[in-house]
Amino acid sequence: MEKTDHENEILPAQSFGHGATQLGVNKAVSEIPCIKCNMMFEFPTGKHDYLAHLFIEHRFVIADVEDIALLEEYLKYWQKEFTGHELEDYCTTLLLDQLPDGTPAKNERYYLLSDILPKDYEVRNKLQQQSLERALAQHQLELNDRNFTKECLYCRDVITGLRADFLQHLFTKHFLQLGKPQNLVYIDELVEKIQHNLENLVCLYCEKIFKDRTILKEHMRKKGHKRINPNNRDYDRFFLSNYRTKTQNVKQPTANKQSYVKSRQQKVLEAGSAREVHSPELATSPQENFERRFAVRNESDESDSDWSDWDEDIGKMPPLNCLYCKYKEESYEALKEHMLSAHNVNFEETMKGLNFYQKIKVVNYVRRQICLLRCVSCNLRCDNEEHLSQHMESEQHFGCGTKKQWDKPEYFFPTYDDDSLLCVLDDTPNDETEDSVVRIISEDTIAQINKDAERLSLENFPYA
Repeated sequence: MEKTDHENEILPAQSFGHGATQLGVNKAVSEIPCIKCNMMFEFPTGKHDYLAHLFIEHRFVIADVEDIALLEEYLKYWQKEFTGHELEDYCTTLLLDQLPDGTPAKNERYYLLSDILPKDYEVRNKLQQQSLERALAQHQLELNDRNFTKECLYCRDVITGLRADFLQHLFTKHFLQLGKPQNLVYIDELVEKIQHNLENLVCLYCEKIFKDRTILKEHMRKKGHKRINPNNRDYDRFFLSNYRTKTQNVKQPTANKQSYVKSRQQKVLEAGSAREVHSPELATSPQENFERRFAVRNESDESDSDWSDWDEDIGKMPPLNCLYCKYKEESYEALKEHMLSAHNVNFEETMKGLNFYQKIKVVNYVRRQICLLRCVSCNLRCDNEEHLSQHMESEQHFGCGTKKQWDKPEYFFPTYDDDSLLCVLDDTPNDETEDSVVRIISEDTIAQINKDAERLSLENFPYA
């Protein structure tokens, strides 16, 4: 056993092993041949690869491709039409001064297939009508079908009867807003998509991935993200309003044909341009709509909307680990009793007078020391956990160290990614300052925190 300096010791990411398992959803895919060659692509997953292949290999662009209903059938139709025909027979030829990869060149030929061609205009309208008819038939079936049965995405309630009852349950009990039943179609697929995202710990609105359901639950509740992302066009097919005939495709160009084609081609090439919101249910900002929809609720409803039912089964918080040994407890109070009886540490007294961020530092400091087999008080390095425990017990070094030891910016970061103890620390102030007193945080303090954070960036860590 030895005493050594550990300021520069790098501790890799740790885990107590409470991680959640991610589940996948298998979806049937279809293969679509390229319009001009024998290459095959899987749809819908390979849609963007297909379009990129057309542009790079064949210099072929389809105008307003995002607005084409039943795209697979559209591509199959033109694949048959182009058999035995050249692209010039149906497409508008453009001369551009660059290659597909952006390299400057002169008079390079590109081909644009758009609805200025009567046949293409007719095909698009026909497919749009077919898509609308299918959606309306499915919508009518979903409104009247009383054989629907589905277990709730959050609690264990099984909802039977109408799909509208299921959506109403999600909204009233869990504040999950998917839309009104009269505006939705293919509801089963929508629910499956939502369930897949939640099981994979993906926020429905911002689509960030979280470490466990507890953190995801709190994030979606606090941020008002219990709704789907209006900018994700994958959800467009679930809203009936997106199946109506688009007026911009009905109007024929009145200006010069060549300039019109160039403008359409420019729209297609600028893939990063902003899109309009396609779902009226989601057209307002998340904060605006959240306040409008939920302002009428009173405190009596909070018991139904706090998502507490997620704490059952897989949503339950992982067990709390003792700071000094491998003992685990389900409740915070029981863990404090264990530390007092087994290690003579009054955790509540130790934390008295500390603010929330200081408590975070203390826990992370002790976790790091124990993980590195170092005494939390004298920094003595031991050979194994047994020797460390014997030393701390004989020297009565169980505790949390001095403020000089733990009050460092690196202890803002957890030693264990899934440390549940950090989630149950009391974040209320421990001082007895009157409520009327205004708390002021010095700008110098904030500036110092920013400097400390910058110093802790990965680029500045000494690895040698």
